[in-house]
Amino acid sequence: MFDNRSPTAKGLATSGNLPTASVSSRRIDTTGAFQGQTTMNEIRVLNSTILPTALPVSHGLGPVADDWEAAQVWLRAIASRGRRNSPETVATYGYHLAKLRWFCENVHLVPPSRWTAQDVETFFAFLSNLPESALCAQDAETLRYARSDEDGHTPFRTRPSKSSRSDIQRCIHAMFRAWREMGYIQINPMGLHGAGSVRKVNTNRAVTPDLYDIVLEAMDAEEKPTFSRRQAYARDRFIFIALRELGLRTSELVKATMSAFYRLSDPQDGKTYWVMVVREETAKGQKERKIPVPRQVLEALTIYREAFGMSSLPDDVESTALLLSTRTDRNAMLSAGSAIKDVQSRRYFQAWLPVTTRHGLYHIVKKRLGEAAAFLESVGDIERSILLRQVSPHWLRHTFAKAALLTGQDIRHVASLLGHSDLSTTMVYTEQDALDLIRSTNRIVPGLLATCQDRPGYIRV
Repeated sequence: MFDNRSPTAKGLATSGNLPTASVSSRRIDTTGAFQGQTTMNEIRVLNSTILPTALPVSHGLGPVADDWEAAQVWLRAIASRGRRNSPETVATYGYHLAKLRWFCENVHLVPPSRWTAQDVETFFAFLSNLPESALCAQDAETLRYARSDEDGHTPFRTRPSKSSRSDIQRCIHAMFRAWREMGYIQINPMGLHGAGSVRKVNTNRAVTPDLYDIVLEAMDAEEKPTFSRRQAYARDRFIFIALRELGLRTSELVKATMSAFYRLSDPQDGKTYWVMVVREETAKGQKERKIPVPRQVLEALTIYREAFGMSSLPDDVESTALLLSTRTDRNAMLSAGSAIKDVQSRRYFQAWLPVTTRHGLYHIVKKRLGEAAAFLESVGDIERSILLRQVSPHWLRHTFAKAALLTGQDIRHVASLLGHSDLSTTMVYTEQDALDLIRSTNRIVPGLLATCQDRPGYIRV
């Protein structure tokens, strides 16, 4: 097996534990004092034998027990870069590393530091054709995925798409490059493959207004016989409306608190408006932004809060998570320190568990989309049913962007709402390159291009 580690890393791995030396038979009690009398010379001897000088490390990562500790050193360095990497980006890298580790420990059985280009190809092939056995176990009734401490857990909830595989490739390539720069490995096994392509925005991944309405109508028509079902309906309706009308990233929604919504008075017209702040610790690139709240969003928020026993409107000091589970916190305590034992009391005291992960939000959204898709199947609309099953929460952000630009909003205004630091990112939604070609062609050869206004079946010769 090829060993890509630096010479000292190899030596540490083969030597086992740090060297030890024989010392006096006197035992040390739990306080660290010797039992019996000890001279200063003996203490000096002890220091030089039990606590030897640390072995030199020829790489810059510092002492690490294995590749996964080396990966964590790299990940902590990524997290320390401040504005360049948001906590969400670091968390995503962590998910990618979990996939790599699962592959190494359950499929390929070769640690990354010993990889060659052929091992990289094996990993890519695995991601491209992920076997059924690699998918995380899921409860057939509740659709809940197995947790990390449960049987059947894996870090793969779905088969990675092409863009997801590219994201994983860039992450692993960056780690290998850092390892090589720090001397932990001698070569980058991904040097021939590169960092992969940058994910491109697919502007076709947007939900048309009629499909969006069908999802809400399916939620409205659902039977809600229990208190929890009525709560879930109000919350899920708010989620869809907030994603569609505010253009939020899923991470920005799940990390927000109720106090993200606040009042702002405009001295020009004398009115007070509702605004949602996306704080820098949750925003991509740690770029804080403030989004004016449409009436539809505030109405949905009001209904949602009331369903969970809260006041209609949020207060600017509320620390409660914006997204709440219908389950209560069994560890909830009263201010006096006594436990709140029964469910009804925990509901009364609003001891709700939060929804704080993208996976949790993804599960909520996909469940509602699946129900709407099932309705379309039942009425024979198979094509749109298939499309709806492909939708993810991020599609609603694309929907917001396209709708905002199509209604004539200034591109800088839309970029600000979306939190884009570069206008070129927002420009993707306008398809400006295609429009420029159309206009140029029309100037040079008027009437050449086909339009939707042409009569069907009529071709001028």
